[in-house]
Amino acid sequence: MSLYRYLVILCAVCTIVNGCDRQDAAKPSQPVVIALSNDVDTFNPLFASDATTGELNDLIFPSLVTPSFDTASGELHFSPSLAKSFEFSNDLKDITFHLHSNVFWSDSVPITAYDVQTTFSLYADPQVGSVRQSAADGMIKKSDGSVDIAKSVEVIDDTTVVFHFRQTYPGQLFDAGLPLLPAHIFDKISRKDLRTHESNRKPVGAGPYRLRSWTPMQEIVLEPNPLSPIVTTAKSPVLVFRIVPEYRSQLNQLKSGEIDMLLSLEAADAAAVTGGSQQISLVRIPARRYHFIGWNNIDQQSYAASGGKVILPHPLFGDARVRRALTLAIDRLKLLEALLNNYGVLAVGPIAPFFHWAYNDSLQPYAYDPQEARLQLQQLGWKPVGREKVLQKDGREFSFALCVPTGSPFWSSVATIVQEQLRAVNVKATIEHVERAVYWQSLQEKKYDAWIAGFEVPLQMQQQEFWSSDLAKNPFNISSYRNARVDQLLTAAQFSTDPRDAGKMWKELQSILHRDQPFTFLFWEDRIVAMNSHLRGTAINVLGTFQSAPQWSH
Repeated sequence: MSLYRYLVILCAVCTIVNGCDRQDAAKPSQPVVIALSNDVDTFNPLFASDATTGELNDLIFPSLVTPSFDTASGELHFSPSLAKSFEFSNDLKDITFHLHSNVFWSDSVPITAYDVQTTFSLYADPQVGSVRQSAADGMIKKSDGSVDIAKSVEVIDDTTVVFHFRQTYPGQLFDAGLPLLPAHIFDKISRKDLRTHESNRKPVGAGPYRLRSWTPMQEIVLEPNPLSPIVTTAKSPVLVFRIVPEYRSQLNQLKSGEIDMLLSLEAADAAAVTGGSQQISLVRIPARRYHFIGWNNIDQQSYAASGGKVILPHPLFGDARVRRALTLAIDRLKLLEALLNNYGVLAVGPIAPFFHWAYNDSLQPYAYDPQEARLQLQQLGWKPVGREKVLQKDGREFSFALCVPTGSPFWSSVATIVQEQLRAVNVKATIEHVERAVYWQSLQEKKYDAWIAGFEVPLQMQQQEFWSSDLAKNPFNISSYRNARVDQLLTAAQFSTDPRDAGKMWKELQSILHRDQPFTFLFWEDRIVAMNSHLRGTAINVLGTFQSAPQWSH
């Protein structure tokens, strides 16, 4: 089915109404308590860098459109949200959005098309350094390569805004559908100060929820937003996000009824939690998250000392042949069976299997072969030395710290098994636990040699921010992988209007990454959300956990 079949239809929206009755006389629902492993890093979608922070921001900030995902076809679809309708023109290069009138930010200031233009000027501005800066790649550019916001996001009147793209591509609505920010707040803030500004802690939004309170590293409370253009009722529950860093503590609080929802139940606990006295139900979400061992492809010391200007190969992991050998040394099938049971599949790359049209099913996972791993490392000059037989080359020992965030028993288990398997090929890995508060920031700053982590991929096929060679613009390229052909494929696939051509390019990209192993791709994990069975209306799906939160009830 064409990716554009749904794009030319004007849609009436039923989830947003202008002037709907929000004075529901029914008694409000009691709060829903959800455990989070770590605190949010910001209440600003410009800088939200992890999946859970992004989902909370989506509850606070509005978007022009709302997504749905067809798991059968692997395609993303959109319907109006803050916009009451939209239409394409100019051979699909322009999208005109018609906003609802008489809608307001949570501080009672009217929402206008100017808010849309201001928001995208912030996403596009390199000085701001948004993690979603690549969303402006398809917009009209000036001669110096910067985005021409006035020409790209044209304000017609208070309720009409037109996006002008340089060309058509499948992700136009995805990019135009990023969360919106209030211009009357952000016009007053110096862009260089945005990342640390207090507005990131006191958000003014227009989504179905607003921030009631935030006690860092303890609790976040969101309450229904009575001014939201998204339909809410007095029955919409208060959401209490309790910061519980240790997984076992989360599990115990779920069993005792202290929390209502655990977002990522480990597969090994699935049978046990449903058999206790506390009634607990499970929701299995198709895999959007893959786990990996990250190898820093560049020398982080030279990179940091030069302010990102000097990029040299990492002394251990800068050679793709070394990274392939390390992958051969790791029994990923054993990890999968021991840690995920039947809740996952081996990964060959960063594109989820449910993207049927783009997934390269011809690739086979590397087999576990420690003997071949030893042979390949020795052929590259790494020889066992001393009583411990740790590999050395040119006087350098093949030893490194394998970093894992604190409070993650799953990744700690992976690290322990990997450490033993690498020791069997004379590679020395020391496990280093890092506080969650600094872990992801340090990864984006290229500080670690090796680490264990996971990515939850967007449902729009976009890989630019993870694999583009422009490291300054794409902080999610945490392995610092650089490949000219991959850059060509990323751009060509992103802007291809033919799904068959785009699919071929995405499959070639997977082949290159499979060969180069910037990560050791471990496995895709089906996420298990565990919740007390008395919760109602929890239509949790691949789009996210909290999308249906306004309809939850006890």
